Amino acid sequence: MIKDDRNLHQRLQEFCDCYMETDPKKQLKKTVRGVSGDPSGDPDELALKFLSLGIFYGVAEKAKKIYIDRSKEGKVIFAIESSGKYQLPPPSPQIADRIISIARSITHIDEDQGKVIVSLGLRNDRIELTFQFNRKPGEESLHITFPEL
Repeated sequence: MIKDDRNLHQRLQEFCDCYMETDPKKQLKKTVRGVSGDPSGDPDELALKFLSLGIFYGVAEKAKKIYIDRSKEGKVIFAIESSGKYQLPPPSPQIADRIISIARSITHIDEDQGKVIVSLGLRNDRIELTFQFNRKPGEESLHITFPEL
């Protein structure tokens, strides 16, 4: 068995790089249906794929912000704010929780509320995104703000 020493931030960048030449909206729809392209069925891989596609979709659409919100009832909303605010197919509650957990791990934010800039390398360039977290009893959200492009 080979040990994978890459950290989550590096793996997120690799996923972004991998999907740069694809249609992120089409890939997001496949990912939501569980067509992850990951034969192991690893929830981390699916969460990283979803997060990278969401970020890449935000970049492609010149978005201001993307939202992943999970309510007390387990309902997940995945929305993008660009020229307007609209919803995209959300991940399952379990994958949404894993996405938020991975984002918290990358940013080292364990508190209920927090905000930090994350520099993400994309091929020969980079983008600085603001990750913002908000956790209340039974619900949690991750908002990613994009710079003006």
